[in-house]
Amino acid sequence: MTATSGQGVPERVTIPFLEYRALVADAGAWRLLATSPHVAELLAEWVEWDRRRTARETSHAVSAAADWRAVAGAPTYAELAARRAVATTDPLTPDQIRDRAAASWAAIEDRITRRRTAA
Repeated sequence: MTATSGQGVPERVTIPFLEYRALVADAGAWRLLATSPHVAELLAEWVEWDRRRTARETSHAVSAAADWRAVAGAPTYAELAARRAVATTDPLTPDQIRDRAAASWAAIEDRITRRRTAA
């Protein structure tokens, strides 16, 4: 009779000797296979293949989910560059740029001063 643990799982299992020898031989074959450089190379290739397959499937899924009519209606980079190349305001002189920067800093300092006096 086999003793059981508290959960009803047997603590010992008996198997025939021939089955035991087959399991030992099988484990030895797997150890030998796992240490083979050829198998390591094949596994590395499989990992790369699997990575590429996953990327391909993901790309196909994204392509299928995209609304290509909306994408086709979006402006191209060339069109956006052409839009940016058109000047909408007159260029500023260096003195005008400095004056605007000084006015901007003055407005910030004025805002800080008003906050300090209000508090």
